[in-house]
Amino acid sequence: MANPNRLTAQQCVNLLKEETGDEIKPVTFHSYVHRGHAPKPVEKIGNTPLWKRSEIVEWARNRPGRGARTDLRKPRRRTTSADTAE
Repeated sequence: MANPNRLTAQQCVNLLKEETGDEIKPVTFHSYVHRGHAPKPVEKIGNTPLWKRSEIVEWARNRPGRGARTDLRKPRRRTTSADTAE
């Protein structure tokens, strides 16, 4: 019996639409996974990768919106000599 808490890419895409209303294609989802912008699969059955439902729900609720620049790094906080002095 299949685990209901494990999702295929198509099921992840469907869950994303349910949670946020955003529509993406499975190939786009796979691209996000490959680039590290979506959770990695937790297991495989044959050649089919599967994701945890809870991780996909969390990702769907917290992912950046359309057009967000995910390639930019957050600026580092500069330290001064006063920060390092004890």
